[in-house]
Parts: sequence; C-alpha cells; structure tokens
Amino acid sequence: MIHLGEIAYLLGAGVNQVVKDWDGLSPPLLNNFFNIALSKRKFRNDHYSSQMQHVYDYIEEYFKKTKDDLVESSFDLELCFTLLEQQIKRAERENRRTEFQKLVNIRFQLISFVAGVLSHFEHFPGAAHTMRNLGRVIFHEKPIVLTFNYDCLMESVLETTSGVNPNVPKSFRDPSFFEKRELPDELLVYSHCNWNRPLAYGFEFDEIQLQQAGISKFTRGSRFYSIPQNQLYSKPLLKLHGSLNWFVYLPFRSFPVLPGEPEPKLNDEKRSEILLKNDPWWGGRIPDHNGWFIEPKLITPVLYKDEYYNEKPFREIWELARKALSECDKLVVIGYSFSPSDFTTKQLFIEALVKNNLKELVVVNPNHDLVKVVKELCHFDGGVVWYSSLDEYLQTFSESVMIESKPVEISEADLPQDTTPHDLYLKCKTCGIEFPARIRTNPRSFATTTLIGNIHVCPNGHANSYDKPDYTLRKVEKS
Repeated sequence: MIHLGEIAYLLGAGVNQVVKDWDGLSPPLLNNFFNIALSKRKFRNDHYSSQMQHVYDYIEEYFKKTKDDLVESSFDLELCFTLLEQQIKRAERENRRTEFQKLVNIRFQLISFVAGVLSHFEHFPGAAHTMRNLGRVIFHEKPIVLTFNYDCLMESVLETTSGVNPNVPKSFRDPSFFEKRELPDELLVYSHCNWNRPLAYGFEFDEIQLQQAGISKFTRGSRFYSIPQNQLYSKPLLKLHGSLNWFVYLPFRSFPVLPGEPEPKLNDEKRSEILLKNDPWWGGRIPDHNGWFIEPKLITPVLYKDEYYNEKPFREIWELARKALSECDKLVVIGYSFSPSDFTTKQLFIEALVKNNLKELVVVNPNHDLVKVVKELCHFDGGVVWYSSLDEYLQTFSESVMIESKPVEISEADLPQDTTPHDLYLKCKTCGIEFPARIRTNPRSFATTTLIGNIHVCPNGHANSYDKPDYTLRKVEKS
C-alpha cells in the first residue's frame, strides 16, 4: 500500500548534469540535445545517420538546419515534436494515409534516437560522487520522488545505494526453470539489488522483466503482484512523463510471417498493456518483444500534453503526485526550471498546494530567479532555502549519510598518456573466477574515474559490489 510521506522531492533534468561520461559530457537537455548527441562518434556514424536520415530531412525542410548545423547551433526539440504531433493529427483527420505513415515513422525514429542517447548515460551515474550521495540522502530521508526525466539514472543510483541482495534463491542457478511453465515464487520475489524496479513506480505493470542478471526472464504482472512480498513500495518514484524502460506494443511484427501462415494481429488488450523491460537501445536497433516491435511509453516534449495525462499509467501517476504535493510538509525542487510552456505542471502545483500549509521549501538551482517562481506556485509564505548547486545542498547532511570518498583529482602531468582501448576485468569475490566487467575505457580515462559500489555478476551467478581497486585493465587486442 502506498503511504505518501512528509517529504517530497521534485527532480528535473538539471539533476543529471553531475553525471559525466568517458568524454566528460553530461546528459543533454532540450536546448542542446543534438549538440551533445552529435558530438558522440557513435551517434553520428553512418549506421545511426542512415536510420535518422528521414528525421534530418524533416528538420532541414521545416527548420532549415542540416545535420552539420545541428552540431553547432541550438535547436528547439519541443517545437519539433509539437509540429510533428500536429501534422500527424491533421493527416489522420484528413485521411491522408501515406503522409500519416511517413510522419509517424519520423516521430518514432526521433523518439528512438532520444532514447538511445539518454540510455548511453545510464552506465555512468555510479561514477558520479554527487549522484551517489543524492541516492544516500533519498534513502535516508525516504521521500516520495517526482521526476520528469525519461532516463533511468536515478533508478541505477537507488539500486546501487540499496546494495546487493544476498538472498539468492536456489532456483536462480537451476537451468531447468526454462522447462517449467511457471517460475517459482522464490524466483519472482528475487532481484539482484534490494531496491526492485517493478515495485517502485506507483503502478502495476502488465508484464515484467525480472531484475536479475543472466538470461532475461519475464512474467505476467498479475502473477508477479499476487505474491505477498511483491507489494508496491509505500514511497514510489513517480515518473510523470514516462520512462525509457516502460514499453507498449506496436502493431508491427519484428519477425517475418512464414509462407502460408496468417498475418498475426495485435489485439486491443495487448496494445493497452505496459511492459517493464530493460533495453539498452544499443546500436540504434528497434526494441522488440514476443515478435512485436515496442516503443517507450513517454509523454514527448510537445506543447500540448493534456490528452496524454488521461492515458494509462499517467492518470494514476499524476493523481499520486497531486496527493503527495497536497500532503507533504517539506518540498525539495532540484534541477527543474518550470518551463513557461508547461502549464500542466504549474497547474499541478497551484492546485495541489492551494490548501497545503507547507512548512519548508527548498530550491536547488543555479538560477536564483527561480526561487520566486516556485514560491508563488506553491503559495508559500515562508522563507525559501536556496542552494545554487546539488553539492551545496548535500553538504547540509551529516557525514554518516555521505559517501566518504571524493572524486579523483590528478594533475595533467601525472595522467597516463595511453588512450588505446582497454577492457575492465574483475575477480569474483565469491568463487574467484576472473570475468569481464563489460566496460571498455582507456588508461587515461580510467585514472580520473571514481567507481564505487558497482554491481557485477560473474558467470557462475554470484552478484557482488565492486570498487575501483577491484578492476584490472586489459588491452584490447587487434583482430
């Protein structure tokens, strides 16, 4: 049962700016999305470019910007999504099927590109000292968390903070479970981390990928949530605009139909289902499941969002958010700027807090002018506590809450000069077997990286937490 607490956190895209990838880049914002994405070699290579060509053609036609222009100049992603959405509706209304299908495909390609770029950064929050400390604070304060971010960076931090679940069931190492029609209860309640995503979002999924290493295992939501131990967390993480790991089925087959067989049809019940699936979006491939293409369940950055808020699961999530804001005593707003065009979010705050005698309001944002905006939206009469950075806010908590280690500081003269590709390897703390960590870096980047509490699973199924000294570098041999 969900019990909304005394403290609520609102996290915007600004909170992710403390995360850096191997090239020192942070997750992109709406106004610099293509600048960041196209500075990464993998997102501008021929493979990605060919998949995105219709999007680039569309942007050049309506916004007069080439792919090269997008590398250097700003681009309004919200305006682009909004224009696409309005053109799709008009083409459908006027029954122009060819144009409708073309525009739908462009929107899908753009959504997939956004998902691919954001998911790239999900490998790095564990290396961000500030982000890990935020995870520690959230575990310490136990707030309800509201966020507009699509990415799963916060989920990764909370998993790491919660620690590895030592209660590994025997059936996890039993390969015969694949021969069984139904997974045992002990396997359905087990996740490698103590914080388990299917229980964290404030609603029940129709189909779930179990949060376990190794071969992916799926189960129906009705079966998963029927187990007494699998009750939704009382303090959820409410993702108000959706998430990169929430999916819906598309009415397009990912596998060809064999000759002589009828074309399968996706029924309405299946199309309405929400699937929890960990998909890394590698290589720009389109994700699929059970022979159907799937797409993330997101409220894209369009100007007119109202119609989406009544869809499953957003209606449920927004109602929980409204209740949390109306009942909380303390509200902490981190990295969210309340866009002038996002009236629905402002309406949520104005209405939810109209009768709430909020006792404490904290704003964490480098822009001090935002304090006045938040104060007015919250009907707050007291003094707002303002911090210009996340680090400054986190310093107010006791040392017992914080992680002791600090980010690596090393002079340029002491940095290794080797930038050739290396793979990281680990030695299992349980059985001693050496195995690849599936992280590729180089000695120069590795020297400045902080790695604490990263969870890896060896080939024998042992999950352990590893810090930087546990890793060894091994040069990638040329084939």
